[in-house]
Amino acid sequence: MEAELRRVLETGFPGEEARYFPPMSIGGTPAQADAGAALILAGRKTLTSSPFWDYPEGRIPFAGALSVLLDGARRPRGILETWRVEIMPFGAVTEEAARAYGEGERTAAWWRRAMGAWYRDSAARHGAVFTEDTPIIWEWIAVLRRL
Repeated sequence: MEAELRRVLETGFPGEEARYFPPMSIGGTPAQADAGAALILAGRKTLTSSPFWDYPEGRIPFAGALSVLLDGARRPRGILETWRVEIMPFGAVTEEAARAYGEGERTAAWWRRAMGAWYRDSAARHGAVFTEDTPIIWEWIAVLRRL
């Protein structure tokens, strides 16, 4: 699968290999990945977030990175470009960021509640501690190509 994704990326963007970043999917289940891919491809979800424990090698997303967006069956659905990355505490979410996140009610209150539960569960699975001050990687994305 990795070779196929790399071929798709390299064919779509020759010479861009240095910008390649691992494939991306949203959520922890196939249904969430399908829903997340649909939101991204529709242009509603232009921001995503990750905890540092999702990147144990320390290679986090960067502005200019290209990723293949996967659906719930791990099929390529699009090529995304990360155009902005910020590291901020979980509690720093703004109404603007929650709207760009594109999920649920698209409010900061909803995001803190829903994503707080997500991050607490994720931290527990990874043996990490989660608080309002936990640094989160905020990644603004744009669809470059639908596949």
